[in-house]
Amino acid sequence: MRFLSPPMGASLLLLLLFVVSDAQQLSPSQSKTLLRLQGLLEYPPALAGWSRSTPFCYLPPSASLAVACSGNRIVELVIVGDRLASPGARNALSPAFSSDSLFTTLSRLPSLTRLSLVALGLWGPLPGKVDRFPSLKVLNLSSNYFSGSIPLEISTMTSLQNLVLSGNYLSGSVPDLKPLSSLLELNIGENRLGPEFPSLSNSLVILVLKNNSLLGQIPANLGAFHQLAMLDLSSNHLSGRIPPFLFSLRSMQHLDLSDNKITGQIAGNVPCSNVLEFVDLSNNHLVGGLPSCLRSNPSSRVVLTSGNCLNAGDLRNQHPNVYCDGAALAAVLPPANKISGSKSKVGVVLGIVGGVIGGAALLALLIFLVFRRTRTNESNAIVLHKPIAAKSLAQDTPRSPIDAGFKFQSARMESIGLTPYRVFSIEELKQATNNFDPSNLFEDSARGQFYKGQFQEGSLIEVRLLKLNPKLLYQNLHQYLELIAKLRHHHLASILGHCITSSQDSVNTTTIVHIVSEHVTNGTLRSHLTEWRKRELLKWPQRLAAVTGVARGIQFLHTVTVPGIIGNHLDTDSIKLDKTLTAKISRYDLPVLPKSKNKLEHTDTSFCYACSVDILDHGEEEDIYRLGLVLLEVITGKHSGSDRDADSLRSQLHGSLLDSPADLKGLADPTIRGTFAADSLRTAAEIALKCLSVDPSQRPSIDDVLWNLQYSGQIQDGWAMAENSSNQV
Repeated sequence: MRFLSPPMGASLLLLLLFVVSDAQQLSPSQSKTLLRLQGLLEYPPALAGWSRSTPFCYLPPSASLAVACSGNRIVELVIVGDRLASPGARNALSPAFSSDSLFTTLSRLPSLTRLSLVALGLWGPLPGKVDRFPSLKVLNLSSNYFSGSIPLEISTMTSLQNLVLSGNYLSGSVPDLKPLSSLLELNIGENRLGPEFPSLSNSLVILVLKNNSLLGQIPANLGAFHQLAMLDLSSNHLSGRIPPFLFSLRSMQHLDLSDNKITGQIAGNVPCSNVLEFVDLSNNHLVGGLPSCLRSNPSSRVVLTSGNCLNAGDLRNQHPNVYCDGAALAAVLPPANKISGSKSKVGVVLGIVGGVIGGAALLALLIFLVFRRTRTNESNAIVLHKPIAAKSLAQDTPRSPIDAGFKFQSARMESIGLTPYRVFSIEELKQATNNFDPSNLFEDSARGQFYKGQFQEGSLIEVRLLKLNPKLLYQNLHQYLELIAKLRHHHLASILGHCITSSQDSVNTTTIVHIVSEHVTNGTLRSHLTEWRKRELLKWPQRLAAVTGVARGIQFLHTVTVPGIIGNHLDTDSIKLDKTLTAKISRYDLPVLPKSKNKLEHTDTSFCYACSVDILDHGEEEDIYRLGLVLLEVITGKHSGSDRDADSLRSQLHGSLLDSPADLKGLADPTIRGTFAADSLRTAAEIALKCLSVDPSQRPSIDDVLWNLQYSGQIQDGWAMAENSSNQV
């Protein structure tokens, strides 16, 4: 093999160094632009430490800053500040700030494909020169103080794919955005835009216009938006009827029309998209029933309808029909200036309207009295079908309409990776539990009897037996099983199905609901924190992911039903980890069954094991506190077995946050040292302390907790990427 001579080797080395240096060197003009930008933004924390020697293209990405370069030019710039708008406080930049100067400076970065300036306190009008980025695909200026109208020039930015201007003070009409044929996401919610519905491209996948000032009807041309997966028009002043096609758009997953003035009835035969997961129609003026696809929804679909005049769902959360009739009448009457010219016409209109309303009220009263009399005659009867008397407590009953109503749910869940919900036979459960052998009973408490079992194909299950009050109405049981079927989530030990059995002695008929749920076999979170072999698998990224998953599970429980499922007695023993270390809450409570019209108390049904007044009033705060204890144990590796232990650990954590970062690192579980970003751990510790506030009213919401945990995860991901890059170098 021939070797290079020393002169040639030295020359080649210099050439390589020159090439590498040239590749890493950002053009001087772009470096100066970034430093000028630092001053214009009044030195936000994300840009702290920037100087002429800063290697901008090699800064490690984080949740608050990301800079990407290509060909010695900046192509991506993401800066996230801490100047979030809050009631009673203005966190905008100083009066010296100029939005025009900002975008003049930014225009010196013409190669930008992504520009995100979020929560930086930016204020003033959004200048027309925002269009000076010919390759821009993502523009995010959310959570600032921009005011005035959206500039017309934005409709010429045909390369845009994501446009997010939410959380500002923008007003007036939205410019024509039809030319933006590449636009996939438009989020201009939480502004003052309107009153016209904007003209949009049908390429959209996400459309968020919530909390604006839109008037009129939902436009019919949305029927051509075949890619639309999320539509949020909530908190506007929209009226008229709901276009039926909204429910059946082939890509629609999330539909929110809440808090508007929408009237009329939805046809019962309206179909729903196969992927539809969330529908919120609450706080409108809807009447009549719901389409069958919403009324008998799959277990993965959440449908919210309170605050209307519907005759479906829980009628206690609906207004009387007069409330919605008045709204509908107000919607169709002509404006005042068109009827003020003729008093005689006004009198005629009022006379007709009064007669119609009076006649309708009288007819409604008669129907109500007849209906009430009929219901009174039925209220003393047990509506559940009685089986033939038998000696066995677990005799199988004939398949009732309750069971039949759940058959349709099977196909839906397969698409999201969960075992389909179904109705089990008692023979299947007997075989799985060895005829409910006492050796398989692992809990017998106020929550019910719990048996472990195994089906023939090998899957492990848990069966929970709940004995019902003999006077429980059939309608209530059906309603309750619909709620039960919704308890399916990737971070819950999900409900797989149910079985209803009955037996009769000389006095009463006993009805038992068998609730079948998945059994997670890879151990608890506590075992992974304490057993030395398992601890090695659970470093900081895995622990943070587990707690974030638990927070998602709690968020789901708090929102899946009305009222939410609260008071879930969360701890590291009730959190199971599957073989992929995905966290699943296993001992969550069951939904609260509303009181029936015969005034049976909920606790008579034996459904709710956490139904005390204190739990129902403060259950959400209690769940947050217990989530804080879980997070505390995950950080320190120490179990707080008593209130005294919890107070001691909380005090230590509080002290470590006040002192140097080394103190927090010293308090962390030795197993995770060297695997966490300091800011990630600190963010998690801070939210843990807030969760553990002595005053329940000071504890954060589950949404706030989840946001902070996700933010901590973003910091951790950025740190890990930087570590990997440095190791490769």
